[in-house]
Amino acid sequence: MKTLKKVILPVTASALLLGACGNSATDSKEDTIISSKAGDVKVEDVMNKIGDEQIANSSFSILLNKLLADKYKDEVNTKDIDKEVEKEQKQYGGKDQFESMLKQQKMSLGDYKEQKKLQAYQKELLNDKVDISDKEIKEDTKKGSHILIKVKENKDDKEGLSDKDAKAKAEKIQKQVEKDPDKFDEIAKKESMDKSSAKKDGSLGYVIKGQMEDKFEKALFKLKEGSISDVVKTDYGYHIIKADKQDDFDKEKGKLKSQLIQSKVQKEPKLLTDAYKELLDEYKVDYKDRDIKKAIEDSILDPEKIKQQQQQQQQQQMMQQSGAGMSTGQ
Repeated sequence: MKTLKKVILPVTASALLLGACGNSATDSKEDTIISSKAGDVKVEDVMNKIGDEQIANSSFSILLNKLLADKYKDEVNTKDIDKEVEKEQKQYGGKDQFESMLKQQKMSLGDYKEQKKLQAYQKELLNDKVDISDKEIKEDTKKGSHILIKVKENKDDKEGLSDKDAKAKAEKIQKQVEKDPDKFDEIAKKESMDKSSAKKDGSLGYVIKGQMEDKFEKALFKLKEGSISDVVKTDYGYHIIKADKQDDFDKEKGKLKSQLIQSKVQKEPKLLTDAYKELLDEYKVDYKDRDIKKAIEDSILDPEKIKQQQQQQQQQQMMQQSGAGMSTGQ
């Protein structure tokens, strides 16, 4: 059993901005950062300018990283994360281009690595706190493939077909694969207009409930392993869907569990805030500033606030990625 450690949350502006320690919250706010003939700039002035919520977010992020790194240091291999980031850099065209992309998001390479590590630690926390059985994993996941015949979005769309032609082509393909299911992969690679999955013989891998458009998802989850659907129409066009064999389920189970936990937490943010609260209690976290404590409790530890933030993020994603891909952005 791990030894409980008392952690002092450095929530005063002097601790955050200057790295000072040993001052009380009241005294530290009176500290002068810059003096001039026109007047002094005090810590309290900076705190008021930045705002309690922003300071609370930064403080909590630093604290959470410390707590999770201590609790899960044996479960998370940070060297693997560094290698993963190096791989991402190569895929993006090199370190310079990758850092340029991060800069546009107001993030340094170091920040990005820390974010990845925090995500890995948080994943371990949620795996500990959110219970999902093998039965739930089997019920809420399905391995599938599809062939998509796109419908033109407008007259200038060169990729899709007219609704009439797309439907006719999909129906023709459906009859072919229903007659000879072994040809599904070959036909998917040749005919599917979903380029990403076509490269993989139409494979979508494991689909999590809530990940796909409703009509598609319902059709897939109704299918028995190895069977093929009738033509299914969605906003993207016409699909022929196949339920694939799940012979690698045991190998993929851990990854699927993590994805389901993320999905569950998005629907029930209280699972996350409760996990945070238990962690804070375990490490006997002591807040030194009442205003920052209140800001943390009213935002980061408030499940309703998290729901609102998720909705805002989803709206932004929908605006940025309108019409792109089949995923609903979960």
